[in-house]
Amino acid sequence: MVTLHLGIRPVLTGSMRPDYGPGAVLLTMRVPVNTLRPGMIVLFVPPGKHAEFAHRITSVSGPPGSPIITTKGDANAAPDPWRAQLTSSTVPEVVGSVPEIGRVLVAVRGPVQLVLVLVGSLVAGVAGLRWILAPRRTSPRRSPAAST
Repeated sequence: MVTLHLGIRPVLTGSMRPDYGPGAVLLTMRVPVNTLRPGMIVLFVPPGKHAEFAHRITSVSGPPGSPIITTKGDANAAPDPWRAQLTSSTVPEVVGSVPEIGRVLVAVRGPVQLVLVLVGSLVAGVAGLRWILAPRRTSPRRSPAAST
């Protein structure tokens, strides 16, 4: 059985235009930090910051298990001023984006978001349970035609 472990994050700034801008949703998949290469776009919390950034890696150095990355937003004129050491074994890599959906996610934060998640989970659970418990239809077996 194949499952996709996708994360979603709204984009709040334009630092990665033209690939994606404010209001988009980023689709991410966790990748091992020892596979990071320049050119990849990853989410990380820079030193001295409290929010995640999604910027393109410009260099990778240090030990493979906790690399130090330098980054740059595609729309920014200069590289980012930090060198971020990654301390977890995996990091979210951006694998796609959907324009404008992030505005909805940002607008429905708080109790409304919780209600939407609970209702969505309930609907998905009921649909899955109905599919699992539904009787299977089998086609009748055909007998070989008698030859004359």
